Amino acid sequence: MADRTGGGSPAEAGGSRTVRRALVAMVLIGVGAFVVVGAGTVVAADSIAEKTALAEAARSAQLMGNVIFKPAMPALLRGDVSARTRLDEAVRARRHEAGVVRVKVWNRQGDVLYSNEHHAIGMSFPNDDVRRTIDERASWAELSDLSDEENVTEARGGRRLVEVYVPLDLDSGERLALEVYSTDARVATARTELMHTLVPFSILALLLLLVAQLPVSVHLLRRVSKADAERSRLLSKALTASERERRAIARDLHDGVVQDLAGAGYALSAVRGALPPRAGATAEGMLDKVGEVLRGAVGSLRTMMVDIYPPDLTEDGLPQAVELLAERLRREGLGVTTTVEVRAVLGPDLAALVYRCTRECVTNVLKHAEARHAWIEVTGGGERLLVRVADDGKGPGDALGKAGHLGLQLIRDTATELGGGMTVTERPDGGTEVRTVLPLRT
Repeated sequence: MADRTGGGSPAEAGGSRTVRRALVAMVLIGVGAFVVVGAGTVVAADSIAEKTALAEAARSAQLMGNVIFKPAMPALLRGDVSARTRLDEAVRARRHEAGVVRVKVWNRQGDVLYSNEHHAIGMSFPNDDVRRTIDERASWAELSDLSDEENVTEARGGRRLVEVYVPLDLDSGERLALEVYSTDARVATARTELMHTLVPFSILALLLLLVAQLPVSVHLLRRVSKADAERSRLLSKALTASERERRAIARDLHDGVVQDLAGAGYALSAVRGALPPRAGATAEGMLDKVGEVLRGAVGSLRTMMVDIYPPDLTEDGLPQAVELLAERLRREGLGVTTTVEVRAVLGPDLAALVYRCTRECVTNVLKHAEARHAWIEVTGGGERLLVRVADDGKGPGDALGKAGHLGLQLIRDTATELGGGMTVTERPDGGTEVRTVLPLRT
């Protein structure tokens, strides 16, 4: 399983992911908006339809009371049977025209003075609605569930009815209450009409708004994608420039200072061999110490050269390079545990990123941790590779927020662009743990 760098740069991949995420978000928001607006419009249409139908029912009942019942009630109260017959005929006519089911006339004491259901005439029920209508001269309407005791003659149909109360002022000065029950067909009709007009209009308006915003959204998506690509390009340039500078420094050290110091060491050996016997042990000791210092300096510089610009990291080169980084910590007196178990063939770019990440973490341990032990792990296979560097020092603090940790920030950004990530946390036993997850692309 090898790491492949073809198929587009990380910047292009990051830009594509950004555009895809934005498009998915737009689709989800659009669907959510349609659902919310549709549901809200249905609820609003139902409420408007009910209020409109109830208001119309109240006006119809008021008209019935003034035109039909007000002139006939004096004769009915005197016991005129023909007056009740005329009212019955008028109610039957209104049943076909307006869906009237039941009509009652009440006095304030709760006595039923008239009902088109004749056996209800003379019944008496405590009725707060009647008293409210008479005392406050208030007209009102509602959808009744017919659960009140006085609805005994209306509840047999097993359905909800529109219930209307209107005051009935007779010429004698007496005020009664007219109660009219009708079917809810008027409410259902109003609801259907509004559903067929208001809901499609609201959804169409939302659709037009989304279409109008689409060019702006696409333009913003393109700008965001370009900005991400430019950011990734600058990041890649920064890393490339860093590698180029490291390569130049390593070359200059190898061809310049290291060669000069090695030559000086050989020269000292020749000088020591050419000393006369009378020079004494002091001069020979001094030359030996200088030679030892030169050889140590050459060794340190060679280690630094590998650290700055390591050799080929593929195959067996990565474990050796990681071990050289661990030696830096050991020379400073730290105990180091290293584990390199990679069950995949790494490409040069990914291997270099792994090495840079490990090197940056080791440098931070040396500079900031004040630790006694460190752990370096490079493990993984399949789809993910984990680089873990931990220590038992003083903790992370704001590791990714300090200017001195720019290298760590660059590596984190690169890992994120590739689809991985980096976390810096405090270990339970104290110290810092840096975990970098990188994808193994297949």
